[in-house]
Amino acid sequence: MKTYAIGDLHGRFQPVRDFHLRHNTEKEYNKADKYLILLGDSGLNYYLDSRDKTFKKKLSKYPFTYFVVRGNHEERASNIARNNPDWQFENFWGGIVLVEKEFPNIKYAMDYPAFYNIPYIGNHEHDLTYIWRTLVIPGAYSVDKEYRQIMGYSWFKDEQLTEEEKDACLKDIEDAHYKCDFILSHTCPCIFEPTDLFLPMVDQSTVDKSMERFLGQVEFLMDYDCWLWGHYHKFRDYPRTDGKKKIMLMHEVINLEQVYKEDTVEVL
Repeated sequence: MKTYAIGDLHGRFQPVRDFHLRHNTEKEYNKADKYLILLGDSGLNYYLDSRDKTFKKKLSKYPFTYFVVRGNHEERASNIARNNPDWQFENFWGGIVLVEKEFPNIKYAMDYPAFYNIPYIGNHEHDLTYIWRTLVIPGAYSVDKEYRQIMGYSWFKDEQLTEEEKDACLKDIEDAHYKCDFILSHTCPCIFEPTDLFLPMVDQSTVDKSMERFLGQVEFLMDYDCWLWGHYHKFRDYPRTDGKKKIMLMHEVINLEQVYKEDTVEVL
């Protein structure tokens, strides 16, 4: 059983293909044993036409079960699935996911914050399976919103969390006694924003930072081991001044078990 994570694909299957070829993943495990977490802006529900289906078919060639965290450049799976018989809810990792019947290996995390239990083998000798309690927080703000609207590119009005979804998340965090192993999101708290990567043509005073401020509240409240996110198109392993691991991904792939157990992060 192996669980990996990767950042923004934006409709590109090549990073997944290249990872598969580098490590020959098909030989060692079957699809049920290998999970690849996509940390938002994957491009699976971006065009909302046959181009999305083509991308899903390409990803489905590789021996992974995908767990998809929604970013800002993609439609909410719940909006697509509404009154659509081609989609269904499933139980997965101790939570609820949405699945398009044609692509059963692609599991979409809920469009609101939710906890999942990611399984891993904690003791190989005795074949004991343990879980990582994981908080998944989808959504972000598109800094190029106005440009997208002018150019007719895809932009989704409910890309960020609603206030009701944020409040429900804070209640779930309280019920979880403010503890988890992993946090998975698309963007990150304000204090971790890589300001050196901000687009120079974007006036930051016009950018809605409500998601990042909310994630800062979560960061303050939660006792977690590792936080993974994408969004900024760069790999970065942050200093662990507080003992917590904070990792930003683009096309790099990491193994969650290695990250959880060891001090260093190995890019695969």
